[in-house]
Amino acid sequence: MLRYAVLSLAMLTGAAAAEPADCDAIVKATAPVELTYHEGDEASVIQVYRDGSDNTVVWLKTMKGKFVAKGVFEGGILTTGETTSAYAGKFKSSTVKYLQQGMPRHFDRRSDLKYSTTSSVVYADGSTNESTTTYDYRFKSAGHESVGPCTLDVVRGESDRVNEKTGKASHSWSLYFPQLTAAIIGQTTEPVLDDIRTTFVPMTPIQ
Repeated sequence: MLRYAVLSLAMLTGAAAAEPADCDAIVKATAPVELTYHEGDEASVIQVYRDGSDNTVVWLKTMKGKFVAKGVFEGGILTTGETTSAYAGKFKSSTVKYLQQGMPRHFDRRSDLKYSTTSSVVYADGSTNESTTTYDYRFKSAGHESVGPCTLDVVRGESDRVNEKTGKASHSWSLYFPQLTAAIIGQTTEPVLDDIRTTFVPMTPIQ
């Protein structure tokens, strides 16, 4: 997807962004990690911060940098989120609370699973929305894959989902990284991994 830790900029510097990834620090420790990937011509970035226990914070930047989201995971389960965007109005920002039903903690994505997520959203203009989405997750494959200079465990799966409030159905592809306790999701096709870094500029909300 856990509580967000406040990270000092001294830990990560933009000047070192071109340095190679420290693969040992990714696999054997809890170094912050940046993954870049694309689906079609849409490039996206996630940054993963692990605290060594059950907590993970994941930042996402997509839509050509016009959308930034932050998610808090506890035991691999998404619990809260925040979004900011370059757009005006209610979608300028939001806060979200998630209630997962049917997903076990530390789910390794190596088996099929049906579960649901209820999201309670508060938008920038104060309006709210609550909806439940049901997921039918199907495990596809698991193995070791090269990501930039590193080799990571990757579990691939697909999901069919239905928003119970609107009836809208959609399909998504997921690449889950057990060593990072984080995943990337493709909305239009299976994501393609591009690079991995351990030195980068931390994301911040769009002002």
